[in-house]
Amino acid sequence: MRFGFMLLPRDVDETRDVARVGDAAGFDWMGVADSPTVYQESYLHQLEAARVSERIRIGPMVTHLVARHPVIVGNLLATFNEFTGGRGMAAVGTGNSAARGLGLKPATMAELEDGVEALESYWRGEGAAFSSTTYPRSHIPGTGFARRRPELLVAADGPRGTALAARIGDGLLYGGTLDPEVLTRRLQVVRATDATRSVWLAPSASVCATKDEVRDDLGAMIVAMANRAFRGDLSDRNLPPEIERDVHEMWRRYDYAFHADNTRPANLDVVTPALSDHLIDHMCVWGDEDRWRARLDLLESQGCDGVMFIMGQADQAAALRGIAERLVALGRLPTSATA
Repeated sequence: MRFGFMLLPRDVDETRDVARVGDAAGFDWMGVADSPTVYQESYLHQLEAARVSERIRIGPMVTHLVARHPVIVGNLLATFNEFTGGRGMAAVGTGNSAARGLGLKPATMAELEDGVEALESYWRGEGAAFSSTTYPRSHIPGTGFARRRPELLVAADGPRGTALAARIGDGLLYGGTLDPEVLTRRLQVVRATDATRSVWLAPSASVCATKDEVRDDLGAMIVAMANRAFRGDLSDRNLPPEIERDVHEMWRRYDYAFHADNTRPANLDVVTPALSDHLIDHMCVWGDEDRWRARLDLLESQGCDGVMFIMGQADQAAALRGIAERLVALGRLPTSATA
C-alpha cells in the first residue's frame, strides 16, 4: 500500500519544507489543496514543490471544473506533467469548497463526467464540447497534437460518484467514511468494472493518542471532514440518526471563508461533540502504533492501493514528520525515511 499526504498551500517556504520531507521519507504522492478562496494558488505551489523534490508525484487535491474551465485545468495538468518529467498526479471532483466559497453550485455528476471526457479529448488533441451551469456553451477546438496526460483520479465519497470513478479516469480517490461495510461497497463498485483501477483513501491523520488531543491537533480540519464527505443524500453512509441531524446543522452554519485550516479555526463550533467523535472514529487515522497498525492493516485487507493523509495542522512539516515516523515504526516506509 502506497502513501501520500495533502498540504494546505499557505506559505511557499512551508510548502518547500513539506515537499522535501515527503520526498525524503518515501511518500508516493503530494497533494496540494485547490481552494482559492482560502489558500494560495495550488498550481504555483505544486510547481515549487516539484522544484525542491526529486521523485514524489505531485498534483492538485482536489481540482475542479467549476471556477476553472476544463481547458485551463487540462493545460495546467499536462504542462506540469511535462515540466516534471511525468511526476504529475491529480484528483478532480465536483468542487465543494472552491465552488461554494464563491457562491456557486458544485458540478453535478453529469457535468463532472462531461468535464473529465473533455479533459481526455483535449489531451488527445481532439475537440470537445463542454456545457455546465458556469459554462453553458463552450467548445475546446481540436489541435491535432497530444499532450502528456497525468494520472487522474475522480474524487468521490457517495455511491454515484464512486460509480462514476469506475467508468472514467484512472480510479477513485475516496474521501468518505471508513466504516468497513460502506468502504467495501464502494470498493466493490470500482473493482467490478475494472480491477486495474487505483483506489486511494483520503482520511485525516494524527499521531495523537486521545480524541481531545486529536481535536486540538486537527482543529478545523475535523469540521472539513464532515463538510467534504457528508453532502447531498446521506443514505448509504451508515450514519446514526442523531449524527444526521448534527450534519444538517453543520451545513447550515459552515463558513467557507474559514475552510479546513487549523490556523483559522472559526468553524469549530458548528460541529457537536457527538459529530466530532464520529468523525475522528470513522474518517481519521489516529492514536498509538497499535491503533494505526490495525486501521492500515484493515484498509489494505479491503483492497486499498493507497492512503492519502489529509493534514490540517498548524505546523504541517512537523505533522508530516510525525506521520512518517509512525509509518517507519510500522514498517510501512523505509527506515531511512526519518534519518
